[in-house]
Amino acid sequence: MNSPKETECASRIRLVCSDFDGVFTDAMVYTDQNGVESVRCSRRDSLGINMLKRVGISVHVISKETNPVVATRCKKMGIEYDQAVDSGEGKAEIMKRVALNAGLDLSQVAFIGDDINDVPALKIAGLAVTVADGHYLAKEIAHYTTKARGGEHAIRELCEYILTAQGHTIAY
Repeated sequence: MNSPKETECASRIRLVCSDFDGVFTDAMVYTDQNGVESVRCSRRDSLGINMLKRVGISVHVISKETNPVVATRCKKMGIEYDQAVDSGEGKAEIMKRVALNAGLDLSQVAFIGDDINDVPALKIAGLAVTVADGHYLAKEIAHYTTKARGGEHAIRELCEYILTAQGHTIAY
């Protein structure tokens, strides 16, 4: 059960920033004999993101990896993204910039990540979230840990959590 404080944090969210690998994916990569990489993502996550966008909540992916699959997936979902982020501090700085450009305070920003390079962004987010199989250091900081593992509809769970906290009906 979520505490009233967590629900209060979720009720203020206007922007969700997210890591990609380990959140949208199960942190695994498939590589074929030609060196082509692919990952598995949840279509349920996409529907959740669309529900957020319908109520005016933006989503922005911040990824360490430079991988065409990140760009392709984000473009398909109609969300902004940054790639090739060298460090966790870089993720935090990008999140600050995106919030500032949107006219938002960090208390209005959620960040979901799964590993130690996400810790700096988790520390400054208004709502810090990690996935069920996230690194223990991310879990120590998180206000909320999803029941779902990365790549198994964790984004959708977060979307519905925010929507419910804000009094929206879960509907498409």
